[in-house]
Amino acid sequence: MRIVACDDDVSELEELKRQLQEIGRKYQLLLDIRTFTEGEQCCEYLCLNSADIVFMDIYLKPGNGVEFVRRLRQHRLNFKLVFLTSSNDFAIESYELDAAYYLLKPLQPERLEQALKRCGVFDKEEYVTFDTAVERVKLKPKDIIVVEVQDKYCYIHTAQRTYKVYSSINKVREKLTQDYFLLTYRSVLINMHYVDGVYSNYFLLGNGFKAPIRVRDSAAVRNAYMQWALLQD
Repeated sequence: MRIVACDDDVSELEELKRQLQEIGRKYQLLLDIRTFTEGEQCCEYLCLNSADIVFMDIYLKPGNGVEFVRRLRQHRLNFKLVFLTSSNDFAIESYELDAAYYLLKPLQPERLEQALKRCGVFDKEEYVTFDTAVERVKLKPKDIIVVEVQDKYCYIHTAQRTYKVYSSINKVREKLTQDYFLLTYRSVLINMHYVDGVYSNYFLLGNGFKAPIRVRDSAAVRNAYMQWALLQD
């Protein structure tokens, strides 16, 4: 579990790290915790490195944590967000930025555990593995946005990276059995959670990818998506 925390108060930052480590030991969680005292440095790091959870202080000097997160959200970075603050002045903004929790200072272990629970830390989730030319990668199915075939390779796109895997689309589908994956074309498999728009001949995904819809049974493909979407309400 990769955690990034940003707070310009060094003592508060150290206390957060200490409490996270205590919770990690309590629940036998392997936590990789990176800390920053400046918002700009934190943003630069997150633009180049993935994180599962980001703890962001709202009142930073210089800068404002809300604005830093707003900038990161524009890059469609996929992380759970927890705001840290001594005031609830920015509660509305925190929800607009899809914050999982609003954690008031001084930090309390039970509240921190609740924040981690909201972020899904204690959820048991399966992983799937794929072999690239240089490494074996382990991915959560829900983090996969789209899989496409090009020149006998499958390109698996997540919010953080794209993985090039020598495999057929059918072998990838055997691993991705969740009901939210849909084959829109003979060489394109999408995660329907990331669909931003449905058009006559393609799906627009959250990362900007246009997934083509096969012409022969385009109505059936769009209908399959609509039926799945209705069940999500």
